[in-house]
Amino acid sequence: MTELPSTTVCIGRLLVDLPVGTRATFSTSYQWIEPQKPASVNNISDLERQLAQRASEYKVTKLVRNSYGDDVLRAGGINPDKLFGSFQLVDFHSEAERNRMIISYHPDITKPKIVTELHQIFGKRDYVFIAKDNGANDYPQTRRVLWKAGDAFQPLALGTLPRGPGFCVEGGMFADSGKPPVRESFTLVVTFANHPDVRFVIDANAIDKVDRDEPSLKRRVDSELAILRAGVKGRVDVLERGGLKAAGQDGYQIAVSAPYDMVPNTRLLKFFWSADGVPNDVTRPFMEIDMTVQPTNDGQSTIRDDDHARELWKQLMQGIHIRPGAV
Repeated sequence: MTELPSTTVCIGRLLVDLPVGTRATFSTSYQWIEPQKPASVNNISDLERQLAQRASEYKVTKLVRNSYGDDVLRAGGINPDKLFGSFQLVDFHSEAERNRMIISYHPDITKPKIVTELHQIFGKRDYVFIAKDNGANDYPQTRRVLWKAGDAFQPLALGTLPRGPGFCVEGGMFADSGKPPVRESFTLVVTFANHPDVRFVIDANAIDKVDRDEPSLKRRVDSELAILRAGVKGRVDVLERGGLKAAGQDGYQIAVSAPYDMVPNTRLLKFFWSADGVPNDVTRPFMEIDMTVQPTNDGQSTIRDDDHARELWKQLMQGIHIRPGAV
């Protein structure tokens, strides 16, 4: 978990203004790549020794094949010989002169799935980008994608906001034009030093088409309220309901107050907003945002009343913007 000295966070193609004293956890995916939190490293030689040691262990560890499992794959039209390597190691390649190296392996010696890690050194920080695939046959394409992503990555000092187009992750940005194909998503989880009973979460996923199988919040809200009221003992109050524009999109919000079963004589507040997103527009992804006020075990809350919760929700929602120059 990273403590942010600034009140503004860049994540994905958005800027999020947060009250002072917040803590934010990042989870991002870019072109199927999962960036990890940067770690400290002395130099490229130390990292190369560490990865080479792992590679040497993987290289002598044979995979365990199961004839029944192979038959199941063949019955599905899949050649298991292409998914499995002979050993746990798929590949290890170092480009120390460019401060980067890649290692790919089967994390479970009984299964074909592989994990590929690109390690890119900037200064004394190791930026790790992970891709997961169904089998070793996917590795050549994954390696090309990771090398390209590593070339495009720009590290950013804590609290520094990027200027050019690209997708922000923890510690930096993948520079690009933001044009399709759109394969990027993020989750931002925010907690508050002054409000330990409050949790604020943003989920976003760029889309190439609207999901017609899942009704929008506006269309399903009545049925979800009915389910909530049927499952909760006590009164469920609707605090807010209706259209709300945020993060450059026309969305819909609902806020409720309901009995909190875990702590007697307390109520839980839940604010929720959703927007369907715009296909092939990475600045307007499908989004779901929620804020939960959950009393502590002693029944206390730092939120004075419903109006106080509304004020915080409004402040947070108004602080979400499309980053200028994100595409």
